[in-house]
Amino acid sequence: MEVKGTALQSLQKFVRTKFGEPGHEKWLDALSPEARALYRDSILSSSWFPITPMLALPTQNVCDLFYGGDLKGAYESGIFAADDGLRGLYRMFVVAGSPTFIIKKAATVLSTFYRPSTIERVEEKPKAVTFHMTHFPEPHPAVEFRIAGWMEQGLVVCGCTGIQVKIGKSLTKGDPYTEYFVTWQ
Repeated sequence: MEVKGTALQSLQKFVRTKFGEPGHEKWLDALSPEARALYRDSILSSSWFPITPMLALPTQNVCDLFYGGDLKGAYESGIFAADDGLRGLYRMFVVAGSPTFIIKKAATVLSTFYRPSTIERVEEKPKAVTFHMTHFPEPHPAVEFRIAGWMEQGLVVCGCTGIQVKIGKSLTKGDPYTEYFVTWQ
């Protein structure tokens, strides 16, 4: 399974922004030699990389080093990634779309960053939606939480408030899919 370079770039930018250069160096030192070499080099946004060694484990390292092992670090890195991406290059796409429009594009967005992957809207109500991520060959809790944070901030950028994203079932726990419950006011 692979992840797009833009996800790696945003993770590195998150660490630098949130924890400064000393935190960034501490994080780099905790990575595998291969991941460290990649993150010290220029990461092309259009390139694809193996997801577990280059995103899942480095995101878990953020959680372990700076959050006492709490996956809140992965969630916050997803918030940062969405904020950085959706307020930058993709701002017009988000501003022009309603929350419903953005939610309907979720499957396309997921496959833009992770391949192969499949996410489906299984239930949609006013100001609520449930997604099932049914195909994600290398699931990892840090990546699931990163995606949840991205979903939250995507709706914030659209102007929504009172957003909650909860993970129900999880591929990482042996369930047949990862379930995201998303609500807003």
